[in-house]
Amino acid sequence: MVQGRSLKIRIDDDDDDDDELGEPDLPGMCWGCKWALNKLKKQLGSNATVEAIKAKLRSVCDGIGLLKSKCHKFVNTNLGVLIEELTTTDDVRTICVNVGACKPKDLEMIFYPNKQ
Repeated sequence: MVQGRSLKIRIDDDDDDDDELGEPDLPGMCWGCKWALNKLKKQLGSNATVEAIKAKLRSVCDGIGLLKSKCHKFVNTNLGVLIEELTTTDDVRTICVNVGACKPKDLEMIFYPNKQ
């Protein structure tokens, strides 16, 4: 007797999923957001122009690997908010929470109270 499981795999990078890119439970989005914004903040410095931020945001996703297409969609969807947030003194975690890529810490404490 042979048992198995069938998986549906889509390889189309341009598919129009109904996924909300800002949903915090989308696998990898919080990590990807923090990775990209950390990289950006190091490259931009403290007095970057809006145009410089926009240019870096559009190119930062090219180095993220498997999440590249999701990253580009996320940046394009949230470009204005990301530019505004990157001109503040907020840390990357706060920015990622504000754009909906990460859950707020207080929610994590409710669901994972013993997490240090």
